[in-house]
Amino acid sequence: MLLEFKFRNYLSFKDEVSLQLTTVESYNEHKKTHTVNILQGELNLLKSIAIYGSNGGGKSNFTRAITFMDNLVHDSFRNSLDKEERRGLWDNFFRLCPDSKEEPSMFEVSFINANTIYRYGFEIYDFQIVSEWLYKTEKRETFLFTRKYNEFKINEKSFPEGKKYKEVNPNVLFLSFLAQFNNKEASKVYDFFKNLNVIDALDEKHIYHVTKRLLQKDESFKKWLSIALRFLEIDSVYLSSDNEELITRHAVYKDNLLTGFEEFSVDENESAGTKKLIYLLGSIYDTLKNGRLFFIDEFNSKLHPNLCLKLVRLFHEFNNNGAQFIITAHDPTLLDKKIYRRDQIWFIDRDQFGVSELYPMSNFKATEGLRSMSDFRKKYLNSDFGAAESISFTEEFINLTKSI
Repeated sequence: MLLEFKFRNYLSFKDEVSLQLTTVESYNEHKKTHTVNILQGELNLLKSIAIYGSNGGGKSNFTRAITFMDNLVHDSFRNSLDKEERRGLWDNFFRLCPDSKEEPSMFEVSFINANTIYRYGFEIYDFQIVSEWLYKTEKRETFLFTRKYNEFKINEKSFPEGKKYKEVNPNVLFLSFLAQFNNKEASKVYDFFKNLNVIDALDEKHIYHVTKRLLQKDESFKKWLSIALRFLEIDSVYLSSDNEELITRHAVYKDNLLTGFEEFSVDENESAGTKKLIYLLGSIYDTLKNGRLFFIDEFNSKLHPNLCLKLVRLFHEFNNNGAQFIITAHDPTLLDKKIYRRDQIWFIDRDQFGVSELYPMSNFKATEGLRSMSDFRKKYLNSDFGAAESISFTEEFINLTKSI
């Protein structure tokens, strides 16, 4: 499970930001359903996070940051073989400050695996690995390896697999190199990223294969999906004979009597919202079953607010395998004390210099009017938390509009 993700100097994020999934211990709301206890009772983690912000604030750039880290861990060894001209330009840094152009971008995750906490991260500049590190904590934090360019420090007692460091190229993550050999500690970190899914909910192409694969192999999923979709009057969902197309079956009635069934192509005949839901439910089922970490950007797009609420409820009340669900959203319906704890709601906003900032609702204290019984939605739409700015109807704007 994820404990913390932090990064800096990436797209609209200039300074270091940190998303933390540890609970605020003084908060007592929804403890049994929204949190999970780990490390023999020493630590409580959140099952989900909702990130809100205005248009252009940086929410999508946040999900792009975890995607960038994920892709580099998986692909840096393979991509190192590409010709230099195929790598494109290095322009992922914060571009509204000249100093940032000369600084590396940094990414780090902390997570728990079998009662051991791992902390892994790296800095990268112009596709070259500037630094890289891996630590683990059982009773105390122990370094496994650190790296500065191609100078390595290896804890040979705790990390004997690190002796292969001399074979690593400057533009390859050491972790990615070691994962090829199924090394013990490196594989645990690599497996964390294998269990990470990040999608843009405006585009189903990233997840459509999950639903298809489950329909081929998992009979329990077929039944689960059919029951979930009954409210849409869909009798069942299945694959075409060539396993290429998703088909929905709808009942046909005459004089209120069932006379047969009609097949619809999901991609061609179903609504955009239905199509998204069918594909999304496959990934949600897979996440809950296998205890994965699921990031969704623009979660509420194409979905009714009541449906979004029910999907969030799945991760809170029926999450038995340590899955975590992190969304970015605009829909204020979810900003409700009955749905989220105060420490589960985060915001992203840009300052006057174009820098995106990430901060939790828990930063706002009771003295500022935030209590467990507060109306989160009203306070957010009133811009009490920031991150909700919109077009300003200034006098100049109004006068220009009148002249259109």
